[in-house]
Amino acid sequence: MKKIGVFYGSTSGTTLGIVDEVEFYLKKMEYDVINVADGIASIGDYENLILITPTYGVGELQADWENVFDEFSKVDFSGKVVGLIGLGNQYAFGESFVGSIKVLYDVVTNNGGKVVGFTSTEGYHYEESEAVIDDQFVGLAIDEGNQGDHTPDKIKSWIEEILPSFN
Repeated sequence: MKKIGVFYGSTSGTTLGIVDEVEFYLKKMEYDVINVADGIASIGDYENLILITPTYGVGELQADWENVFDEFSKVDFSGKVVGLIGLGNQYAFGESFVGSIKVLYDVVTNNGGKVVGFTSTEGYHYEESEAVIDDQFVGLAIDEGNQGDHTPDKIKSWIEEILPSFN
């Protein structure tokens, strides 16, 4: 398996905790972790990617992702396999729960990439989400504030699901 690039943005530190959890389940793999605040110039070096972002406002990207979005939107994702993890609060922001991963999803798919790791909407209580296609989230949806006790198992299962798609 080729090296995995894990790219994330974090403002409050919650996302960094999710990155640590992802790293735990990737410990036997080759991977690099890159904070998008430090730039995304190396994103093209990876054929296997995990992109992690919290959602702010009404389905908006985290500030560091927003700062690199112009560059990100020009990345050629042809031949790349991408898993997405979105963080959000299904109760406080139920009208846009984890909407930011849909922003990343659109760029990846429009630019030739393959997104893997769609997950069920069961067990979540939100009004709507742009990140849902055919009754599935376009990635792993995490509500650390309200369902944090489920996070390790969700990440473990999701990683196990997407790894066979990485070559």
